[in-house]
Amino acid sequence: MSYCQSYLRPAIGSVIVLCLVSIFTVFTSNGFIRDSKIRPMSAHLTSSRNEGGENIGWQNVLAQDNINSNYDYTQEKNLNKVNIVQKKGQTSIFSDEITPQSRVVFNRVGKCGSRTVLGLIKQLSKKNGFTLAASEINNETHIRLKDQVELVNIISAIEPPFIFQRHFHYIDFTKFGGIEPVYINIIRDPVDRFTSQYYFKRFGDETHTSFYKGTDLNMTINECVLSNHEECLDKKLFYITPFFCGQHEQCRSPIQWSLNKAINNFDEKFLLVGFIEELEDTLKMLELLLPNMFKGATKIYHKPAATAVKISRTRTTHKVPPTEEVRAILQQRMQYEYEFYNYAKKRFNNLKHEMNII
Repeated sequence: MSYCQSYLRPAIGSVIVLCLVSIFTVFTSNGFIRDSKIRPMSAHLTSSRNEGGENIGWQNVLAQDNINSNYDYTQEKNLNKVNIVQKKGQTSIFSDEITPQSRVVFNRVGKCGSRTVLGLIKQLSKKNGFTLAASEINNETHIRLKDQVELVNIISAIEPPFIFQRHFHYIDFTKFGGIEPVYINIIRDPVDRFTSQYYFKRFGDETHTSFYKGTDLNMTINECVLSNHEECLDKKLFYITPFFCGQHEQCRSPIQWSLNKAINNFDEKFLLVGFIEELEDTLKMLELLLPNMFKGATKIYHKPAATAVKISRTRTTHKVPPTEEVRAILQQRMQYEYEFYNYAKKRFNNLKHEMNII
């Protein structure tokens, strides 16, 4: 080895080491290598895409949903336990072909008769041979991102045909690489729904006891509204629309953006949004739109034992209806709720007319 070679070799090695250290420093300072508390739960996260079809990645999903990227999701409790209430049987009327209508999600709005409807669906699952899957969680409608991903993965893994039910705000399955289901829901007049919820929290019904923790248990809804109690002010009244708007933080605020988003999702993602005030017509429409699941729904509905007892057991007790004055105040405070409700009602009536349901 020449004198020149022996001199240059350690120098070249030092330069290479310095270069590697510099590259590592640049990458870590730019966030390419970072000690993060968040870890993707599955490969679905690496294929998350935005509405334009671009791969947006984990951190961008966090940013879009206003999620704190420093939150330690490993400490989050499991919110997505799912029970198979009724497993599809051997008498299934489904063909071997799995269609989008074989995967149905009922993200039910609270106090809109959904427990009565679930009793009917449970009977239909036995009769028509599909799976009814139910979540053990009923009070977590706005879900953290980690649990959204887990819920999407759980639902996507259920063997179709199935109906999955839970109280939760709309989730875009395609955002997390999940299998997109068909959404259905049932709503009711916003003031009537709020009145039912107001007294249900305080007094429950035959199947649920009160869970109200306030000191004003016996305050009527009229007293609540007229005294401008916090429970009866605008943001507390904004309840139905977020079920269609989604999981974005703004979806919980009564603003034009959330209304527009809810209407857009309603048009593009929901097969049917029915009304508890027109439950029989809603069931007739479901029989036509999802015949393999809802065949015979109206026949079961007309059996007194199937619905009358169930309705009486889920009817809220100690309910003092709002006066006309209070109803008018609530309607004004629920401006966006009624805009969504009226839009949905118009679409419902148009579809009912197209189906020749009179």
